Amino acid sequence: MAKLPTSENTETFIMRISPELKEKLNQLAKKSKYGGTASSAIRYLIENANRY
Repeated sequence: MAKLPTSENTETFIMRISPELKEKLNQLAKKSKYGGTASSAIRYLIENANRY
């Protein structure tokens, strides 16, 4: 098994979602404030939800 690169983002989050939700997530990620990827969109949503 290959060694993972070292960074501050070393935790892995696995989530099962339906194909419909996956498509919605991908569409959401395309918006500029979410960074362009599903991972960055989820990260953004978690970080902002935690502020309240």
